[in-house]
Amino acid sequence: MKRFKLHKKLCFTISILLLLISSINAQNLLSLENALSITLKENIDIKIKTNELTQVKNYEKVGVLGVLPKITINGSASENKGSSSLEFATDDFPTLEDTESESKSINGNIEFSYNLFNGLGSIYTYQKLKTQSNLKAIELMIQIEQVLIKTAKQYYDIAYLQEQNKILVELLEVSEERYKRIKIQNEFGNASKLDLLSAEIDLNKDSINLINSEHELNVAKNQLNQTLNRELTSDFDVGNKIEINSNLIYSDLNKQTLNNNNNILFQQYLIEIAKKDKKINSVSILPKVNFSAQYGYNNTESNTGIILDQTNLGLTGFINFSWDIFDGLAKRKISQNMQIQIESNMLELTAIKQEIQKEFNSTFQQYSNSINLIEIEKRNQATSEKFFERAKEQFYQGQLSRNDFRLAQIDLSISKNRLNQRLYSAKIAELNLYRLSGKILDQEK
Repeated sequence: MKRFKLHKKLCFTISILLLLISSINAQNLLSLENALSITLKENIDIKIKTNELTQVKNYEKVGVLGVLPKITINGSASENKGSSSLEFATDDFPTLEDTESESKSINGNIEFSYNLFNGLGSIYTYQKLKTQSNLKAIELMIQIEQVLIKTAKQYYDIAYLQEQNKILVELLEVSEERYKRIKIQNEFGNASKLDLLSAEIDLNKDSINLINSEHELNVAKNQLNQTLNRELTSDFDVGNKIEINSNLIYSDLNKQTLNNNNNILFQQYLIEIAKKDKKINSVSILPKVNFSAQYGYNNTESNTGIILDQTNLGLTGFINFSWDIFDGLAKRKISQNMQIQIESNMLELTAIKQEIQKEFNSTFQQYSNSINLIEIEKRNQATSEKFFERAKEQFYQGQLSRNDFRLAQIDLSISKNRLNQRLYSAKIAELNLYRLSGKILDQEK
């Protein structure tokens, strides 16, 4: 009798806890749309990639490339005291030995410089930086896609575990009712001790399974909180409503995947960058012309020189011309290697397209199979529920063995879990198809 009261207390406590948790979580319901929105704003990996994109964009400025003129202000002042010895080339000036000397110098100017022509290198470099910026933007998009899929997967893992908990609670309630009935029957001699022990074992198993499932649910929530960059202990509940688009068309999505997949676009930008590098190298053989001018002031004083005080104020201009006529064929070898790199990148693009196509076909097959199996699993669950109700009635009437009743009970639990798995599998496959076709961000809006 004490054992029965212990089980009754345990089941009652678990039921109360689940009701309390359900009541609290209902006030903190997290939808998939909110989870994806929080991910975009708060996920650490996305923030890092966003910062990297900002860094690259800063290099797009034409001033960084040296295309704009430069203006520099220079200034210096110096003073020297010591002894000097001077011997002049003519006898017109006396020789000085260990004479105390003092000199001062003040210089200041403003300088203007501009690359008149640098072989068009700046233009191609600017185009390359723009392409690198696009490359980084695609890299950010790939990171966003991966994190969004991760968020959705973790979200539906939680939804699945919530549904599993409900199934386990129902299973536990049936086992508790069975144990109570057999306990009473045993007291009146209508059930054997073996029947009671069997019911107790099943009740214990169901209790343990529920506790383990609760632990898995808490772990899953911690993982999602980490992805959302929230406090790991933040508690919440997720919605159990799943809307699946069962009308996706293979040909339409496949075409969008080939045109919009970010991994393919990423490799295409790598090819463009390699082509820009080759152009930059090819124009480096052209001459370079640089112009500079400075307006400045210079004053020098010395008590040991021929000129005691000299001051200069004026404008000075320079034109510099340079042309590498021969560099030991270094640029030619570099150009050959760059062409090889372009060809390698194009081969890599072909391989990536094949890999993306294989992944798309596999994902679409998974999506189609899950859609088809959902209806079958629904019918199977309905049948299992009818079978269990019939088995339950016969068991309490003594017309069915405890093993057959337990099998009917477990079969109903398994059919419910299978349906949930199919639903979440279909939804994840659907989202992966959106990711492959570059449309997953549209689902977040």
